[in-house]
Parts: sequence; structure tokens; C-alpha cells
Amino acid sequence: MRGREALIERVESGLSAPGSPGVQVLCGLGGSGKTALALELAYSRLSRAQVWWVDARHGITLEAGLRAVARQAGAAEEELRAGDTADVLWSCLARYRRRWLLVVDNADDPALLDGPGRLSEGTGWIRLPVGGRGGVLVTTRDSTPRTWGGACALHPVRPLTGEDITDAARILRDHAGDAAGSFDDARHLAERLGGLPLALRLAGTYLADANHVPAPYREPDTPVDFHSYRAALDRGLEHVDPDSVIDQTWAMSLKLLEQRGLPLARPLLRLIATFADAPLPYTLLLTPETLADAGELAQLDRRGVWSLLTALAGLGLVDLEPVTGSDALPVLRVHPLVRDASFDHAAPGTAVQALHSAAYAPETGLPDEPDYWEHWALLQPHAMDLFHRVAGSEPPVQMIADAAARAAYFAAHFLVAKGLYRQARGAFAAILAHQRGILGDTHPDTLATRHSLAEVLRDLGEVEQARTEFAAILAHQRGILGDTHPDTLTTRHTLAGVLHDLGEVEQARTEFEAVLAHERVVLGDTHPHTLATRHYLAEVLRDLGEVEQARTEIEAVLAHERVVLGDTHPHTLTARHSLARVLHALGEMEQARTEYETVLDQRRCILGDTHPGTLIARHSLARVLHALGEMEQARTEYETVLDHRRCILGDTHPDTLAVRYDLANLRQPRVVD
Repeated sequence: MRGREALIERVESGLSAPGSPGVQVLCGLGGSGKTALALELAYSRLSRAQVWWVDARHGITLEAGLRAVARQAGAAEEELRAGDTADVLWSCLARYRRRWLLVVDNADDPALLDGPGRLSEGTGWIRLPVGGRGGVLVTTRDSTPRTWGGACALHPVRPLTGEDITDAARILRDHAGDAAGSFDDARHLAERLGGLPLALRLAGTYLADANHVPAPYREPDTPVDFHSYRAALDRGLEHVDPDSVIDQTWAMSLKLLEQRGLPLARPLLRLIATFADAPLPYTLLLTPETLADAGELAQLDRRGVWSLLTALAGLGLVDLEPVTGSDALPVLRVHPLVRDASFDHAAPGTAVQALHSAAYAPETGLPDEPDYWEHWALLQPHAMDLFHRVAGSEPPVQMIADAAARAAYFAAHFLVAKGLYRQARGAFAAILAHQRGILGDTHPDTLATRHSLAEVLRDLGEVEQARTEFAAILAHQRGILGDTHPDTLTTRHTLAGVLHDLGEVEQARTEFEAVLAHERVVLGDTHPHTLATRHYLAEVLRDLGEVEQARTEIEAVLAHERVVLGDTHPHTLTARHSLARVLHALGEMEQARTEYETVLDQRRCILGDTHPGTLIARHSLARVLHALGEMEQARTEYETVLDHRRCILGDTHPDTLAVRYDLANLRQPRVVD
């Protein structure tokens, strides 16, 4: 933090002094050290205050982070769903008893901070703290006062030039060591680097690394001190803009690695920079298997990949973040300026191929399997970013575009699995538009995406539109694949479910029975698709009043799924939920209650409190409580489910209307003769 002492003191005063604006904004160009300053200020408070750190580069991670802060500050899940999340957050922070600091890092697009209101008016995600116990620290490239409004104090973070050049020279010596030359030489190099802290770190790290190699083993033109490094910058390098300090320091660091016998460091860094500006799960994406079609990188084995990653990290070109748990995936990050210098503007074919390979690798798992959600949470932003870049290129290379679309298709299914239906709808719609233009309406990939989009429409309550889509897909599949192809049977099964949703129960029964007969022949009695059809047929039988037969069917399905899938698999829990509904219909209320409570506990653990599947179980439990006469507990459950569904699904979704109807019945006074 050399040269930043006065700035740290001003920000500290702004965060602590009575009457000062409680929102302090560190603003300046990339590479100036804003995040490092924020880390220093946060670290100094850890022993005496609660510190929260939220990344603001993407809207999804920003909102998720602030919701987590609200929960830790005391917000109940019901509050977060019932009201405006930003209001709940700041209400909880106002009541929080400990001193606290909220750091919002990388807010380079302040529009994301508007949230439900407007940042500059104090009604967005970031507001003036009240209560005197908290403060907010933001880092951003945007230093425009009108963006932030009067509640924020702006603190420019400038390069260390002019009077601060002495501190810049000291930073160089901190990283490079005394062997790199005199203080005067360090000062001259610091001036040449413009006093930019990131450039100082890269140059100093380079020189420290270069000096570890004995002179007889160095290339003759390798800079090893401040003077020779500055001379190399002044000469410029081929294909490097001499006006860009970061480009030049980046190129010199990579040249050093090439001299060390690591010529693949440059293409690997370019590949890394091609992915999205998000944490990169390198053990999934950068392996010999995923790099098998990556040109010169295909020659790397596991040790070779790791050697390059550690070499890049050693020169500060990437950051290998420490693993925080035994099951957590390791990730790397790249500073935005280094990423810009490394970015390959050619079509990102190698990155797409690596991503496609990772998406289909057995160790990555399927996106609808909860055990692999951490994998897909990290892969999803890269899959969608690469797809949009490839699909938007003119003209797209079909093989690469197809691979990008298939990886994005998996990523969209992860959004469905997490209950993020609106986001999934947008993703599937973009993939479908691309596939229709490139592959045509009847290509199997196009039909698969259209089917997935129709399922999301059904999840969103747009059941008639879903019916139209499934009927059209089925007509194509029957003509191309035939009546008994598994894909045809899957669409017919889903269409039968839509008929059930629409109240056409007898027609749904006919369809399910026909599909089941085919699946038993084509797939066998214990195939998951066959079991799913038996399951939904049992639901139809229950609604038709054939409850004992429904019970027999669903118990048989559940016994198979427990053996094949396990007790906590989502399909097993769905079958167990259906069994509880049958028990409810048979009047076995206490047994139904026990089943619902078990399913609800499991879904909360696996899916979270607000997933649509969790809410279905909670709604069903409320109905049993209602039937058992436990009115107040039933009311609480109904109201909570209603709040969540309104927020997630909207006021007119059939599931929202169903719980409103049940709540109205609960409130209806009984008429006593």
C-alpha cells in the first residue's frame, strides 16, 4: 500500500466519522489498485466488524451476493420473497447490532446497482447506511459524480506519478528485490510504467523471476534489472502497441517464459482470456482431454498444463485462487487488463471445443443432477458467453457454432434445474433461433431445444402455448423418427402431462397408457422413462378417483426408483410426493403429513427454500395441515408459499392461483346450521 497512506486515512475517516457519507467509492482506471486498497481496508476491520464482500461484475452474482448479506444480517427467507429485496437488505443492516462493512467490488457498470430504484437517488441496491454502525465501500472505473449521487464520496485512485513516483519505485523494489538495480533505476522504470500499480507488479515479478536463473542459463537479451527492462520497453516489441504499458509488460513476461522453454504459455493464456470474465474452473476446462483438439496445446499432459498455470501465476498473469473446501472446485481469475492484452479476437473455436468436451465429460456430470450443480454454476456463464459470441459472428463456422449451442443447451438445463425458468426461457429461445437458421426446423438438435423451451413454457404457466409447441414437435418426430422412437415417446409423454394440466384427464390417461405400452417394449419395465410414465399415469388415476390403483402403481414405481436412483434423487422424491398425495386422497392424513415433511426436508437440503419443487411440497403440506384442522400453521405455510410464488412465478401462474384459492378457503368462515 505504498503511496496510499493518505488515501486510506481519508476513506477510513469517511467510513467511520459521524456525519460523513457512509458510501465511499474508490474510482480509477483498471490496474490502479482499487481492489487491493479495498482488501486492505476490509482486512483492517476483520477483528472488530462483520465484513461482507460482493462481486458486482455480473447482475446475477451481485444480486445473489446481496441476498446472502441480507440473510446473514437477519432477513428471513419469507421477507426476501414477500417484499422488495433491497428494502429488506437495508432494513436489516439498519438493525444489525455489530459494526459492519459491505464491500462491492468491480462495479464498473453502475447501472447494475440501480436494482429496483436508482443508485444516484439512494433507492438502488447501494444506499446510505443508517444507524451509525456500518459503511459501504465500492470499487469502480466510473468516476462521474452524477452516477453516484450526493450520498457517495468519490476517492480517485490514480497512478503513482509526480510526487508519488518514489513510492512507485519502492513497489518495484518490493517485488523485484535489491538485485534488480539501484533506487534511481527503479524510479526511471516506474516513470516509464506510468506509475500504474498493476504494471509495477508485473515488471517487478518478472525481474525477481529472471534473477532466479543463473547467468549462464539466461538468454543474452533477457532483462534482469530495472535499466535493461526499461530499455526493452523503449525498444518496443513486435506486434505490441508501444503506447500500452500493460501490453508491453505482458509481452515481456511471456517472452521470459518462452526463454524458459515454456512456449505454450502464450497460447494457453490466450485461451484462458477467450472465456468469459468469470471464475474459470480450470480442472474441468484445461485438461489434456479438453485440449485434445487445441492445436499445439494438445501435446500437453497433466503435469505440463499445471506447470504452465503455475508459471503464469508466478509472473502475476493469472491468479490461482485457493480452494475453500474439500469438495470445492479450484478456479483461476485474470485481471481485466491482462485479459484484454491476452484476448484473441479470432473466432473462439478452441475455447468452444474445450468447453464442449468438458460439458460431455463423465466427471462434469449432468446439469440436472444436484451433485454436479457446483460444476455447472461455474460452466454456465462461459457456455452462454461463448455461444452468444459464436452465434453473433458473421458468418458462424457451423461445426464450432453447433458445439457452442450444445454446451449452451446443457447450461440452460442447469438454469431449469435451479428453478430459474425465466432465464432458461431466454437461453433456450436464443439457442433455438440460431439452430433454426443453421440446422433447419426438423434437425434433431432443433427439435430437442424446441422441446426444452416448451417445457419451460409449461413451468411458467403458459400451458396452452406449450401444448401447441409439443403437438408441432410430435408431428415432426412421428414423420421423421416413427411412433415408437424414444424421442417421440418422450414428447408424447410430455404432451399427455400438459393435457392433464389442462383438465383433459381422460385423454391424458389414454396417452399415458399408450406411451407406457410402447416404453415397456422398447425400453423395458425399469427404465427411468418407463417409471416416469407409470408415475404420471398413477397421478391421473388418482384424479379420476381410482385411488387404490394409483397407490399400487406409485408404490411399485417408488420401490424401483429407490433401488435404481437412491432415496434422495429428485425423481424418487417426486414419486414419494405423489404417494403422499394418494395417501391424502385416501384420508390417511398423518401418514401423508409424514411423507410430505420428509420430502420437504430433503428438497430444502438439495434444492433450497425457494425452488419451485420445494414450494410444491410446502403447499401440499399446508393442505394436509388444513385438513387436520391446524389452521394457523396452515395459514403461515400458505402465505409463505404465496409470497414466494408471486415473486418467482408471477401473480397469474396456475400454481400461484392455486395457493391463493386454498388461502381464501382457509379464511372463509364456516357456516354452522
